Amino acid sequence: MICWQCHEPVQGPVCASCRVLQPPPPRAELFAVLGLERAFHIDLADLDRHWRARSRQVHPDRFARKSAVLRRMSLQWTALVNDARRVLRDPVSRAWYLATGRPRPPARGSAASDSDFLERVFEWRMALAEGDATVRVEVEAAREALMGELGGLFSVWEHQGGDLDAVPAHLQRLTYLDNLLRHDA
Repeated sequence: MICWQCHEPVQGPVCASCRVLQPPPPRAELFAVLGLERAFHIDLADLDRHWRARSRQVHPDRFARKSAVLRRMSLQWTALVNDARRVLRDPVSRAWYLATGRPRPPARGSAASDSDFLERVFEWRMALAEGDATVRVEVEAAREALMGELGGLFSVWEHQGGDLDAVPAHLQRLTYLDNLLRHDA
């Protein structure tokens, strides 16, 4: 990116040369917005430190007496920084974002889970409807196992590279389990 005022290369929301706020990129990479490496396994305290630093840098109070353009850019950056924190703080949203570029599954047309898994979900749903309290523990254990598998997929990706093609199917199953647990609560 090039600074709109001094035409020097820019690495963040504020030009290091002339200290002027830059327009937010139209399709911002959320990790880059906060100055973080793309990774599933992140330290949430580190994420919050980066968020606070970036928030201070672009906060609208800093631009209250500036031009309308700078005030608008500040508001856009603030929304973007807050959105990046919200998405990256949640492991499921972070996984969707890393695997697909979106923080949540598509509303329609998502990948279908395998029939054995869907049959098991149906059985759990029926047992929960009948009041079987032990099923909740079983569903929570299945969710934990799925999260462990997901963490393993991302560990391989973070250390060895490769693709994340298997992640959306895992996340889709996780969505089914989360819905079961939410409806049982």
